[in-house]
Amino acid sequence: MQNPKGGESIALYFEYDQTVLHPRAQAQLNIVASILKASPSKKLKIGGHTDAKGSDQYNVALSQRRATAVKQYFLDQGVPPSQVETVGFGKALPLSPNANPDGTDNPDGRSRNRRAEILLDF
Repeated sequence: MQNPKGGESIALYFEYDQTVLHPRAQAQLNIVASILKASPSKKLKIGGHTDAKGSDQYNVALSQRRATAVKQYFLDQGVPPSQVETVGFGKALPLSPNANPDGTDNPDGRSRNRRAEILLDF
């Protein structure tokens, strides 16, 4: 994924209404954790996202829980909390349409929107 501010980002995808990290995501996070631990001045921002199902209030909370799950993984790997910032965006920044042009559900689009993005600004 491209970081809108420049640089790179990593997207980690979640199942519907879940905050559990997949083992494949954990392997990616281990690499980033190593970089952070080796360079204490480096910081990153984790943005949580949801699809459009559910209320705005619920989706913002779920997206924050997703971002926090990624942060907690880093903390469990020994990364100091000061190096990791989180924010929950809810359904505000979709990667793909949640619905098809005719208004029907777009499950593939919704699945791409259930994610946490790590912006690598270093």
